[in-house]
Amino acid sequence: MNAATVALLMITALPFPAPKVTQANDQTKCDWGTVTSVEEQGAKLIVATAAGPVTFLIGLNVPVIGLDGKSIGGVTALKPGQHVRVYYIVDRGAKPSEIDVFE
Repeated sequence: MNAATVALLMITALPFPAPKVTQANDQTKCDWGTVTSVEEQGAKLIVATAAGPVTFLIGLNVPVIGLDGKSIGGVTALKPGQHVRVYYIVDRGAKPSEIDVFE
């Protein structure tokens, strides 16, 4: 591997595990933790992270991916206590593009 290849990998490598079904970009962020609650018919998801609770504003058709890599439905399928990784952008709030169950 030459220096140019190493530099390219360093620039393009994500600082978190890649999402399973959506494409990450330079605006994508990722937090993980334990589901605390799903509120208002699935419009809000609260996850307890190492930095404290984070509230995610759920849009239509956000994929929720199970341990097997398959969709488990919408955010209302999540239960308190599940461990999730949430991929999101910040646009007037934290808006997920994908949620992965990982434990």
